[in-house]
Amino acid sequence: MLRAEHIAKRYEAVVALADASITLRAGTVHGLVGDNGAGKSTFLKSLSGAVHADSGSLVIDGEAVVLRTPHDALAAGIETVYQDLALVDTMNAYQNVFLGREELSRAGILRFFGFLSDRSMRRQARAALDELGIGIPSIKASVKQMSGGQRQCLAMARAILWGKRIVILDEPTAALGVRETAQVVEVIKKLRDRGVAVLLVTHNMAQLEEIADYVTVMRLGRTIAHREMVDTPINDIVGLITGAIRPAAD
Repeated sequence: MLRAEHIAKRYEAVVALADASITLRAGTVHGLVGDNGAGKSTFLKSLSGAVHADSGSLVIDGEAVVLRTPHDALAAGIETVYQDLALVDTMNAYQNVFLGREELSRAGILRFFGFLSDRSMRRQARAALDELGIGIPSIKASVKQMSGGQRQCLAMARAILWGKRIVILDEPTAALGVRETAQVVEVIKKLRDRGVAVLLVTHNMAQLEEIADYVTVMRLGRTIAHREMVDTPINDIVGLITGAIRPAAD
């Protein structure tokens, strides 16, 4: 579904990415791991259009694309959920799902005055939440009333409603408790089962072992290994991250 090859990015004398590559397949969870400073964040931002790479190629569904802005990524079917979630606490659940994409009413005279179609937005937001099995107090409840896990799941529901094909998750369970983490993991599995390609950026090795089908390891701005999780002991992945294991040629 997506193939990025030899992505590089530098900021004057600082090399943020030297040579990063990854291939995402439909209906799989692909982990992206590496120590702090490995280049994961810059690579993620290049795939989401937040950073324009200096060089490299990106192919989506067999077609070469250039992502210069996040809008380009959205148009290509890529939705990203960052750690800060980009939710507005004072707005309710369905308003956050449609933030920046609000629907206007098409009913009678209302369509001439730019009135919002709240009923349609509530229906679509509820359908997305129900499809992923996400429980929240109410579709009209403000985000500030929700737990961390509910907020994360709400952001993921927004991603699947708009991303459709490729969803990038940046440390989705980093600040969550055990129960909330389990809820988010279940939602990730449902995304995978729907045929979505999920890119999971994580430091949680146990979580990676549980839900990832593939893993890409980065070190010092470079992709150093691609592995299938079923064939790779988690200790080998840790060794690749830390440098204790030297990668064989892929």
